[in-house]
Formats: sequence, C-alpha cells, structure tokens
Amino acid sequence: MKFFISFGLCLISSFVMLSDVAKAEQILLLNLQYKSDKTTTKEIHFYGNDINPNSVSINDRFLLTINGKSIQLPKQLYRRLDWLRRSFSYDSLSGGIQQPKEEESCALGGASEGIILKARYLTYKNSRIVASEMKPVFGLAQNCLFTDIYKPVNLNAQEDARAVFEILNNLSLLQD
Repeated sequence: MKFFISFGLCLISSFVMLSDVAKAEQILLLNLQYKSDKTTTKEIHFYGNDINPNSVSINDRFLLTINGKSIQLPKQLYRRLDWLRRSFSYDSLSGGIQQPKEEESCALGGASEGIILKARYLTYKNSRIVASEMKPVFGLAQNCLFTDIYKPVNLNAQEDARAVFEILNNLSLLQD
C-alpha cells in the first residue's frame, strides 16, 4: 500500500514538473493591448511552443491569458490563431507593416483610446529564421486622438490581422 501511495505521489509530482516545463517553453506569439494614452488597460497574450507559423506538429502547445488569467480554448481556435498570424508575421507575406502617419489635429479632449495587436515578427534568411521580435502589426483607433495605426501592406495580411484582432477582442468581451 505504501508503495502505491509513494508511486502516486511521485507520478503527480512528475506531472506538475512536466507542466511547469511546458509553461517555461511557451513563447509569446501575439499580444493585444488596449491603450489609454500611454497606459495599457488590458492585455491578451497568446503563447505557443514554436515561433514558426509555417510548421505544425501534434506536439504544439498553446496558452492564452487575459490580464494574466489563463483561458482554456478549443485546440482548433488555438490553431486558427496560429495559422492566421502566418500572413502578417514576416515581410514576404505581409508586404511589410505600414507605420503610423501624421494625422490631422483632433479637437476631441481626453485620453487617446485604441487597441494595438503585436505579433512575433520573423526575419528569414535562406529559408531559416534568423531573428524574431514582437512588433506592432495592426492598430485600431477608438477615438481620433489615437494615432498608432499600423497595418500590413498586403490586403490578405490586413484581413488576417483584423480576424485575429476580432477573435481576441471577442474572447476578452466574454471574460468581462
């Protein structure tokens, strides 16, 4: 009997350690930030264990957090987010990311309000990833004071970035 209890405790601690290792390997892939002036008021993080959106494995693991709280989603939704990020996560498909332009003055008073989607942006050389960084790829103004409007040059990449934005925003609304 003591053997079974001891074996069970060992097995449970192994699973706990394994889950900690799995979490440690998670890489930030997408980040949706709700901004009020320079302050981030809400943040959604999407993590995965592989930065390359062109590869898929049965061992892929994903995690989504809203303001630090872990949210469980169907595996198909995790895979959809991972697949959508492909078209706006490197220059050859996104066409590059348009930077914010100088906007005309806005007579509205108060804080600038908007939402920015950042993605793990990859640099390829000879078909290999040589660098990656979190980069703003899509922005949506919620009032005329918000000028951080990024978007991919390629129209399909713009649509995919907007789709990721909408999925993450809707998940956030469901959690509120």
